[in-house]
Amino acid sequence: MPALFFSLLLAALFWVVTFSLKLFNFWLSMSVAVTTLTILALRFGGLPWRRKDWNWRAIFSGIAAAASLYAIFWIGNSLSQLLFPFAHPQISSIYDIRTQGEAIAIASILLFVTSPGEEIFWRGFVQKRLVLRFGARRGWLLASVIYAAVHIASGNFMLTMAAFTAGLFWGWLYQREQNLVPCIISHCLWTVTIFILLPVM
Repeated sequence: MPALFFSLLLAALFWVVTFSLKLFNFWLSMSVAVTTLTILALRFGGLPWRRKDWNWRAIFSGIAAAASLYAIFWIGNSLSQLLFPFAHPQISSIYDIRTQGEAIAIASILLFVTSPGEEIFWRGFVQKRLVLRFGARRGWLLASVIYAAVHIASGNFMLTMAAFTAGLFWGWLYQREQNLVPCIISHCLWTVTIFILLPVM
């Protein structure tokens, strides 16, 4: 557990620097943060998949999960803007970080750095350790809460709730499939779609 606590404290620090202090370019800061956390996850937890985990079932499951999560967020965006007057400006501020990089560069970072790295760290390491310690349901819920909690540093309620929703979804997918590959594929496709290709706003 000391390795897990250290990694989570470091993650919280990275998220404060990236979302609250904003000392550096967002995409550079996130790339450094997630790469560091990925290295720690691999060092402390080992490779979170087996060669046979990369199969057609995992690929199709990941694609279907990405489409499902996009639909959830599209509906959630519509409902939140009806219910909360602050939803529109907060969601707009999330999309504003697209101005800190070219679309192709952002898509490359999402596909090859932050999305797979976050799954390796948050699901393949953090959730896996918490499930072993607290059981499947409590470990999944606790991992999702922690994933959302680090986003509080942004001061953006909609982003925090989005992280909680996505964390619950990918955590559930990981538990159901017992395979991180669908989570990685889903995360990669979802982020590029919702952030670059088909924004919900």
